[in-house]
Amino acid sequence: MSRDSKKQDNSFGQQREEWRRAYAAALSVRERFPRVEQLVLDMAFTDPKAIGRYSAQMRSFSAPAKAFFAFACPRTLCVHGGFDLDPLIVTLLNSHRTSASGILKCHGWVHPEHTESARCLLQMHYQLQAVYEMPKASSSSGRARV
Repeated sequence: MSRDSKKQDNSFGQQREEWRRAYAAALSVRERFPRVEQLVLDMAFTDPKAIGRYSAQMRSFSAPAKAFFAFACPRTLCVHGGFDLDPLIVTLLNSHRTSASGILKCHGWVHPEHTESARCLLQMHYQLQAVYEMPKASSSSGRARV
């Protein structure tokens, strides 16, 4: 195995371990955002380098789910990349909005030499939907989209 290959294998392991620890330490959605009943995230990916095609994904976070909103880049060879939606979700929920959408770029690398030409740059097109709990006195079911 080449030195670059071993270095890349170690980078994958380090990244996985960092994310595993962050996930384990994350609070639940209910603990972090008490008024939120559910978050739904739709993701579609565009590859400006036309190297590959990536399946769209959907994630749903109910109140007891971990409030961990970082996702690995779907490009298999991407190192130190991924998408952290935590700041976007915090902004959405702090402004009491019910939806947000946009595009994020992966800033990982697809080659062990970390040069700008080796950047991943895969684009994630995201749509976030938030469902808030209604005050108990306002509704018999206690649930509604706001």
